[in-house]
Amino acid sequence: MASAVLSTLGHVTEKKLRKLAEQQKKFCIQRDSILQAAEKKSDPAEKVSALIDGFKKFGLQTDRLSISTHNVKRFIDQSRVDPSVSQPLLKDWQAQLEHALKVESLRYDFAALFGRLVTEWIKNPNAANITSQGSDTEESSSDNGSSASFEEVGREEMHQQRKEWESYAFTENKMDEKAINEYLHDLFDSTLKSKKIQKTPLQVLQKTIKDFSFDMEFDTSSLQWCISGLLKSDLFSGKKREALIDLQSRPTVLKEMVDVFNMDLASLDTWEWSPSPVPLNMRRQLNGKYRVYMDEEIHQALLLQFIGTHWAVHLKQAFTSFYHSGAWIQSPYVSMSKKSKTRRTYFLGSATAPPDSVRNARRREYQENYFLTQLPQSVEEGSRDYNEDADEDADMGSNAGETKAPISIKQSMLRLATTEMHINTKIYGEFTILQSDFKWFGPSLPHSTILTVLKFFGVQDKWLGFFKKFLTSPLVFTQDGSGAEPQTRKRGIPMSHVLSDALGEAVLFCLDFAVNQRTNGANLYRFHDDLWFWGQESVCIHAWQAMKEFSHIMGLELNEEKTGAVLTFEDSKKARPLSSSLPKGNIHWGFLSLNATEGRWKIDPAKVDEHIEELHRQLAACRSVFAIVQAWKSYSRFFAANFAQPAKCFGREHIDMVIDTYKRIQQKLFADSPSASGSVTEHLRDLIRERFNVDGIPDGFFYFPVELGGLDLGNPFIQPLAVRKRATKTPTERIELAFEYEEEEYEAAKKRFDDGVHTPRPSDNTYIPKPDEPFMSLEEFVKFREETSSPLYRAYKNLMETYSEDEVEATPEVTAALKALPSSDWGNSGFKNDWSKLNPYWKWILQLYAGDMVQRFGGLSMGERGLLPIGLLSMLKSEKVRWQG
Repeated sequence: MASAVLSTLGHVTEKKLRKLAEQQKKFCIQRDSILQAAEKKSDPAEKVSALIDGFKKFGLQTDRLSISTHNVKRFIDQSRVDPSVSQPLLKDWQAQLEHALKVESLRYDFAALFGRLVTEWIKNPNAANITSQGSDTEESSSDNGSSASFEEVGREEMHQQRKEWESYAFTENKMDEKAINEYLHDLFDSTLKSKKIQKTPLQVLQKTIKDFSFDMEFDTSSLQWCISGLLKSDLFSGKKREALIDLQSRPTVLKEMVDVFNMDLASLDTWEWSPSPVPLNMRRQLNGKYRVYMDEEIHQALLLQFIGTHWAVHLKQAFTSFYHSGAWIQSPYVSMSKKSKTRRTYFLGSATAPPDSVRNARRREYQENYFLTQLPQSVEEGSRDYNEDADEDADMGSNAGETKAPISIKQSMLRLATTEMHINTKIYGEFTILQSDFKWFGPSLPHSTILTVLKFFGVQDKWLGFFKKFLTSPLVFTQDGSGAEPQTRKRGIPMSHVLSDALGEAVLFCLDFAVNQRTNGANLYRFHDDLWFWGQESVCIHAWQAMKEFSHIMGLELNEEKTGAVLTFEDSKKARPLSSSLPKGNIHWGFLSLNATEGRWKIDPAKVDEHIEELHRQLAACRSVFAIVQAWKSYSRFFAANFAQPAKCFGREHIDMVIDTYKRIQQKLFADSPSASGSVTEHLRDLIRERFNVDGIPDGFFYFPVELGGLDLGNPFIQPLAVRKRATKTPTERIELAFEYEEEEYEAAKKRFDDGVHTPRPSDNTYIPKPDEPFMSLEEFVKFREETSSPLYRAYKNLMETYSEDEVEATPEVTAALKALPSSDWGNSGFKNDWSKLNPYWKWILQLYAGDMVQRFGGLSMGERGLLPIGLLSMLKSEKVRWQG
């Protein structure tokens, strides 16, 4: 967050909280005065009258009352002469008025508690956040108390990972450039041969890349998307991140910067890393890994973002054109022969495959969602975060036509692989899946490999020189102090730079194409350096050989710990061992492990337990209640993403596993706190009671949005519970239903043929039947299902769908309470004051807790919004959670 904005919000918050305290003190005096005046009266009617007079005297709001004080005043006059105005009725009015005072007291109490919790968060930042704030520029090299000592000590795994990182980054791996060129020529020269004028796809690709024109200039618009891209990449934390956010709202400064950037572009030939050396910082990720981030000067980072984004988009466009050039083979495992096509034309009237087929769907899915996913489609899109943690508020779905977020790509890839497993086992009786990644891909990628590949693709020498300077940066770890000896990077690409993505993807594009060619038409499903391949065993063997050959030639190492293959069968009696030509090892995705016998994904409890221990450690390091809430929400999203979003291809068993695991997580996490009863809610209730001496906290306080004065804790159980009833027990039933539809289509086609409705017209290209030859068999009709079956296509698409949530019903009380809220300023939580616009999660939360909250607070809000420090809290929440190292 920008320091100036944060400072301003801090002052505003102080004023708000002072005003709140003054109003609360004033109200307490007024409340006590009203109650004392009523207490002195012995007659029930006089008590009610005294209460109403007190409300009027002090101007207290009565809009939350279900009675009209004006009317009650008249009814009291009536009671003095009319015995039909009974004593119980008078006591009920008295109770309602006294309850209104209690409600107002509670609203002040909880608004004050909310303010104290925000203040606690500001005054007690976590050690990891202190470290990130103090890790910028030259200041980071000086001793700054606790943060410096924290990073110096660190964890043992941090030191181990740094040592391994250094063994790659500072050790040159000089590759055989001749061997790389021979490999590339052998791979790409096999594409369509050139004619007298028409160029080959490779020649077109090389010319496109060679002709990359960099005559564009900076303007304030491009500088804005550069800043947005840098923020999305999470290259900077602390003060530099604040400065970038601050820059976005300073148009005059941006105009001045544009002039300087254009001078830089004009003299790229003399560009160098400056200041030098570039500081390095290590940050711990949710998955337990440490990443090494460069902490270069902001101006330098924005210039590289501009250049890198233009190159990334240009390469994406060039490689995509090559994909559509005809060089990329597109064929299913079993495809129609010429004879099969003529027979289908004879019996059915056409051999043309329907547009909606599994084969065509695969082609579209791969090109739109899995081909070079790390590269942006446009300069405005900017950096594509690898997002291995999946700990941000990222939508796991995406709208049609939109570029999918990284977490969405990973989720959809798992659904695709699972759907392919169901389809393949039903059609071919078996399915093989292969998984791997490159060991320390980013730090280990040889510079000679990168530059040789780029030169082969036609990149000009001036750019090769610039890229070499970019790669060979002088570096020093900030934790080593100001006197540390700089070292030059000799291998690998910088973390969180879009230019690094462009260079890495250019190399890995060769692997994508190699697998396609070696398998005669299958595709490698790759996200960054996570490699997935599936299909029939013989095809997987060719893909694995292509991966190993590529790794050897390019100087990369496949990670044995993350490499494996699984062979699963529809009929377990026909099972056989996996071929020795494929790697041994289990298949994992997140916290899931593929059970080969059942053909289902299972949650791995050992992996979950590791992260329960880590979450326990992180929560213990939190120094405020809101820090615990933020850590809990991040980990909840992390767990949810790594359990996989419930989908039709997984079935109900997967949802039940997720629900049971969430329960086990809380029970184990809070096992050492008996009063917490295995509940994060009770744990926080205990903490608040201990630190702030506040008791009787309603459940809604923890789960309502901050705009209503709640903590917005987040409940991970709701989403799986909301879809469970919609889930089928056996996902493959949908494929069996498709087979039944195919039989109906077959019978209809056979009847048309036998009845003479379809009369074949002989031609040179038409199948010549034998005399009185019967209609084709069902087996022949469905033999090429992946190309010809619309029912199978519909099943294929259906299995990859996620479930829509089963929404709870609205009650009149909740609808009315919502309408009483303001209509605007609801942030990005998805909460609105209109039931029809609420997402299913908030509908569930409201119906679960609204009754109690309305009874206690007279409505859904726990305090006057104008006195709650919502703006400051929103800025604090916008900063990414930094983890204890």
